[in-house]
Amino acid sequence: MALFLYNLLLPLVMLLYLPAFTLKMLRRGGGWRHLGERFGCFSAGQLAALRQLRAPVWVHAVSVGEVVAALEFIRRWRARRPELEIVLSVTTTTGHATARSRLPEGVRLIYCPLDFLGTVRRVLRLVRPRLLVIFEVEIWPNLIAAAARSGARVALVNGRMSDRSARGYRRFAWFFRPLFRRFALLCVQSEEDAARLRAAAGANAPVHVCNTMKFDQTPDQAQRDAAADLDAAFGPGPRLLFTAGSTHPGEEAAVAEACRLLKPDFPQLKLVLVPRHHERAAQAAAALREHGLACRLLKSDPAIVDAPPAAADALLVNTTGDLMRFYGVADVAFVGKSFAGNHGGHNIIEPAIFGKPVLHGPNLENFRLVAEIFRRADASLEVADAAGLAAALRRLLADPEARHAYGRRARAVVDQQRGAIARTLDLLERLDTSP
Repeated sequence: MALFLYNLLLPLVMLLYLPAFTLKMLRRGGGWRHLGERFGCFSAGQLAALRQLRAPVWVHAVSVGEVVAALEFIRRWRARRPELEIVLSVTTTTGHATARSRLPEGVRLIYCPLDFLGTVRRVLRLVRPRLLVIFEVEIWPNLIAAAARSGARVALVNGRMSDRSARGYRRFAWFFRPLFRRFALLCVQSEEDAARLRAAAGANAPVHVCNTMKFDQTPDQAQRDAAADLDAAFGPGPRLLFTAGSTHPGEEAAVAEACRLLKPDFPQLKLVLVPRHHERAAQAAAALREHGLACRLLKSDPAIVDAPPAAADALLVNTTGDLMRFYGVADVAFVGKSFAGNHGGHNIIEPAIFGKPVLHGPNLENFRLVAEIFRRADASLEVADAAGLAAALRRLLADPEARHAYGRRARAVVDQQRGAIARTLDLLERLDTSP
């Protein structure tokens, strides 16, 4: 009855969402080329490739953060089992672009079908997976139920559940609990996530705590060096580089103001600004100009005026997939969606992998476990607002030893916390080989 009601209401919900979906596609671009895949309609080449697979593993990740973790997970699994056939599905255009640029050889990439029953069944008949592995908590009822009915084992990996989500799952337990019972394995990041998931799924749910896979991420060695782009933007010579990554509205202004205030005392200070969504580049450029910073673009855009070469205060990264290489060359890093009215946070592990001192705001609800681990190790600096950001940045720029100490502690946290992928793969392989 629950799924019947869901399928009855889903077309109406999708119809109401259509204007927002269309606007998002227009802003981000590129999504229309693969629109048919969302309805289970593939090109002749994709159809032929998918039909050749023999009982593959289907891995699903939503957007950039989950995709990056999933790619490392896939690489590690293929290292164990080179013969493994894998299909990776994504939801967002940015996730698709990230996956396409880093996809391991032999892995098939598709958009996840919209959760209409007929569409899901069509794709399942085409892919014929023996195992469906879903990253974090991405609950698509028809996909989960139909995959389980087809004989595939369904597993959740790298799962996390916020207090708000947990309340929603408990409130609608009549709908969600039967879905969670379809999972043969539930791997979560923390004991708190495990408790919330058991409350939603039932005390006997097959829940295992494996930590977060984000600590297992490794830099992509194929990425090109950032030095040429930095020289093109700022000219050759020494510089103090502040990389602000995954920023959202309000944070660009705070970052720009901090740099403006500190520039007189630190003339070598240069900013690399990487908005979370590249289609917001014009807004980010406006915030830089409003605070007196001249900027260059990583990718030319006729709608945005570049500063003259070697005269820029900031490099604005208006592309997808370049954040990590600019974290890699930073002297100090800031990770966005964490203050200035933004909530949820982004992955503070990314700059820590390179041994960089990390600044972030207090609103890391989606990374609570990670934030607490860094807090206990004194391995990151939390700032409350724009003034706090400027003060913390000043402290790190003025004290190289403090800067290096924070970077060393950040990298030590990463090294100590790795292993979630191996623990998860051990559980998945036992599931995959069990009768």
